[in-house]
Formats: sequence, structure tokens, C-alpha cells
Amino acid sequence: MNIDERSQQVAGQSAMISLGLTQIALGAIILVRLYIFDQPDAEVRDFQWVLLGSIVAYFALRSFLGGIMPVPTPKQAVLSYLTMTIFLFVVLSLWLGLPDLSQWTTNILPALLGPALIVGGYWLIAALGQWRVDREIGE
Repeated sequence: MNIDERSQQVAGQSAMISLGLTQIALGAIILVRLYIFDQPDAEVRDFQWVLLGSIVAYFALRSFLGGIMPVPTPKQAVLSYLTMTIFLFVVLSLWLGLPDLSQWTTNILPALLGPALIVGGYWLIAALGQWRVDREIGE
């Protein structure tokens, strides 16, 4: 059986929609269990890791295999990092109060390291995707 490009595109879009709905449902279940049923965070940690892995893998594969994500310039990457870090600091300070500097590894380091990992990971995946597409075009 020969499958044309349109059939493959419809199948891919259907799978993407199904995956997205599954991720939304899993996220909703986690929120309900945490904030409505008041379950401890440790009881849903495995679901949180599965959801995180699924979302990261989806975006990484789409970015790498599709080569569709723009690679940020160093200036854009630094601005993105600063924006995320300032946003986290302001929101967490308003919510939890100013951080205690004696426990910087549990309250300041995650707010500094998290955005760095996100921006760096995005840049790496986008650059590899662009490199892959450029290499295919060149062949």
C-alpha cells in the first residue's frame, strides 16, 4: 500500500493532537490530585516526571527533526535568560517572601539554574535542528 504525503501529514497531525490532549489530561489530573484532593507532592512525582519527559521529548524531536525553531542570537538568549530569572524571582518573592541567603542552594540556585538550562537546551536543540536541515539541503 502506497501512502502519499497528505496521508502521512494527516496521520502525523492526528498523533500530535492525541499526544497534546494526553499531556493536557495528565497535567489536569496532577493538578486535581495536588490541589483538590490535597495529596502530597511525593505521591504524584512520578507522573510529573513522565509529563515533563513527554513534553521535553516532543519539543526536542519537533525542533531537531523539523529544524523549524529559530536559533537565538547570544543577545536574545541572554535577554530570555534575564527575563525568566527576573520573572521567577519577582513571582516567588511575592508568593513566598524574600529568599533566605543562608539556604541559597534551595531557593536562589534553582531560580538561576532553571532558566539557564531551559535557554541552553533550547539553543542547543534549535542549533542542531538548523544544522541538520542545512546539511540535508546542501546534499
